[in-house]
Amino acid sequence: MTAFDRLKTLLDLFRHPGETHGKLRKKPKRQSAAAVFRGSGDKCELLLITSRDTGRWIVPKGWIEDGEDGAEAAVRETWEEAGLIGEVLPGGPVGRYRYIKQRTQRNDAVCEVDVYLLKLLEQRDLWPERDERRRKWFPVATAIGLVAEDGLKTVIRDAFQVLRAA
Repeated sequence: MTAFDRLKTLLDLFRHPGETHGKLRKKPKRQSAAAVFRGSGDKCELLLITSRDTGRWIVPKGWIEDGEDGAEAAVRETWEEAGLIGEVLPGGPVGRYRYIKQRTQRNDAVCEVDVYLLKLLEQRDLWPERDERRRKWFPVATAIGLVAEDGLKTVIRDAFQVLRAA
């Protein structure tokens, strides 16, 4: 993502709903994401995956399907996108952020993402999107530096503090 793209994304978040630019007028669409940590203390790592479109580093996330709540969607997305099996830690979402989902077939959309902490139970070598994404564990500070969305950076920092306090 170029500096221009980041600036455009940031400006889009502040676009007034009454403007004639109508592609971002509707209320935010809900998504769910997972922050999966392993290790502890200075050896704590966060799982990041690449997005399918641009290859940027993100956490597993996606749409909440009918009949699911946010926690269930986070667990499902983590399996589909990263091949990890985990369970949501109690306490609900650890944070929330917004971003602009750029879609070529339809108008762009503002998405509001609830992020859940997941406890890693198992990591598998075969998973649904293994040919479309890369997954990698990073030290938390490195992961924060690799993520483009400022809101997600803040959520990762907050999630790490919750883990350290537990």
